Amino acid sequence: MPLLEIAAVADPSTAEALLSRTDQWDWLIFTSTNAVRFALQIIGGSYAPPPSARVAAIGRATAEALAKAGIRVDLIPKPQFNSESLLASPEMADVTGQSILIVRGEGGREHLAQTLEARGAEVVFAEVYRRILPEMDIAYWIDLWRQGRIDVVTITSGEALNNLMLFLGEARHEFTERTPLVVIGSRIEKLARDLGWHHVIGAEPASDQAITETIIGLAETKRAAQDLQTSR
Repeated sequence: MPLLEIAAVADPSTAEALLSRTDQWDWLIFTSTNAVRFALQIIGGSYAPPPSARVAAIGRATAEALAKAGIRVDLIPKPQFNSESLLASPEMADVTGQSILIVRGEGGREHLAQTLEARGAEVVFAEVYRRILPEMDIAYWIDLWRQGRIDVVTITSGEALNNLMLFLGEARHEFTERTPLVVIGSRIEKLARDLGWHHVIGAEPASDQAITETIIGLAETKRAAQDLQTSR
């Protein structure tokens, strides 16, 4: 179910200028694989960070995308692949006087930048992509849901979750009450509960493998319950 469409920013000139400032940054923080992909598009397909700058990647997939592009990664936050774990890293504890470029999409979270600024850093955004609402025949998906052919929903961003609720409209309560929702991160888990989802499961750590293992666990639990009912 396509809930987000990723597109290039309308005017990439600002991001291009920021990425081209080879002697200014102490840290470059890439927030996602899309941040890597669109940054590379903007600057012509290859990028060499300034020698003095260190590079942080939020998420293993982001780090892999950077490595594939030949960009050295100095920091991958753990145990969670999110801004909170990055901020908890020793490297981010004292950033007084440092210049940090956050490469992200338009309208991303402000928590990372605000915290780094509170710790004394100068933070600038290079916004290299945007998220738009895709066209979708929601009636098709609602029919599948009502036929019992959708057993679980996975969501990996708050914006995707908000879009799902928008698409469902008045039918949302029918599904939020009985369909398990697998999410990553405590922030999205809280948002899901606030939006009315009854059965929310957080996959940890925030990775495709954790999501897959969580779904398998749900399927095994459901199968065991069905077997027990059949045996009675």
